[in-house]
This record gives sequence, C-alpha cells and structure tokens, in this order.
Amino acid sequence: MGYNLYLGYYPQGNGSFIFGPSLDLLTIMDDAERDEIGTQKAIGFIKAQPERIIPLAVDRLGFFFGLEKRVLMYFYSNNLIGYIPKPLLLGIAAILLLPFVVISVSATLGLSLLKWNSQTALLFLLFTFYLLPHVFILSEDRFHLALIPYLAILAAQFWTGGFRGISARWNESFTGKLLVSLAVFGVLLLFLNWGLELSRDADKIAQLLGPHGNKSYFPY
Repeated sequence: MGYNLYLGYYPQGNGSFIFGPSLDLLTIMDDAERDEIGTQKAIGFIKAQPERIIPLAVDRLGFFFGLEKRVLMYFYSNNLIGYIPKPLLLGIAAILLLPFVVISVSATLGLSLLKWNSQTALLFLLFTFYLLPHVFILSEDRFHLALIPYLAILAAQFWTGGFRGISARWNESFTGKLLVSLAVFGVLLLFLNWGLELSRDADKIAQLLGPHGNKSYFPY
C-alpha cells in the first residue's frame, strides 16, 4: 500500500504508474519498511498539495476504464518484435483494444435492464468496493481486467434483449427512463474518456505508426 500511495500521490505524477519514481523505493528490501516510508512520503505529498486529491481521483477513474494499449506500445516501441506495417499494426491494436470497448459499452447499457434484488445489490457492492481503492490510491487500465467476467454478465443482459429491451425499459416507468438515461450518459463518458486518452497520447501513437515506430523506445 505504501509503495502504491507513493506513486499515486507523487508530485509530478498523474495518479497512475509512472516509470522513474516507480524505482525510488525498490532499493528498500524490507517490505514493512518500504510500506512505512512510502506511506509517510505519500502523506507528506497530500499535506503539501491537498487540492490534488479530487482531480487525481477523477484521473484515476479515467485510467481504470482506459484502453489497454501500454503493453503493445512498450513492446513494439522497444523493437522487441521488429517492424510491423501500419495496416497490420492497426489490426493488432484493434484486436487488443476493441473487445473491452464492446464489453464495457454493452455492460453499461445492460445495467439499465437489471431489476433490483439481493444479487444486483451484491454486484454493485463488488464494483464499488473494488473500484474505490484504485480511485484513491493508484489506477491503471489493467486493473479493470478482474471485473471483465462481471461486465460480461451485464453485457449479456444487453445482448439478450438488444435495443428492444432498452426501449421496453424506457417505456416501463419513470425509473426505467432514468436508468436508461444514466446508461446512455455512462456510454458517452466512456467514449469521452477514450477520446481524451487517445488525444493525450496522439504524439506517441503517431510516432509508433511511423516508419521507425518500432525504435521509439518508450519507457514502460
């Protein structure tokens, strides 16, 4: 926890994993000592800049639902697999990234079709208590992988009924209209998050797609 807090609130960090500061505490071999020092330093960071807490939490929420492109960018940019022509590289990226887009969008719409019961409450508790620590400590796109099976269940709710089910839910009651509206808003937030992410990394992506992208040598 101390190590993650240190990275999550590092003054020049963004709330996610950053290479460089990630090595600062690794020279401490004792786990308890590393945890204590990391926690103390993180508390110092927070006290020095308490106004960063909420913006970092929002950023971490975006990172949590981000596209899983870092591994591809790292391995390809460090020439570990050689040069790949742009069409093939885009195809590989689509294979790696689009499944999460489809699952998460479908799951968000599927949420509006759920009926409130004990199983639904348990599912919401799972999402809430898994997500909150990442929002306030450290977040990366790979952290959402543990929720994919549960997102797939929600996605199946949407795939079973399709837009006909969404329409029926809308016409059912005021609560149905509210849930569908929130689901659509959630989908818009997902696409906004992905758009901002791609815009933020546009320079790196353009460099990767260039003729010498496999020798960009981005840090992990």
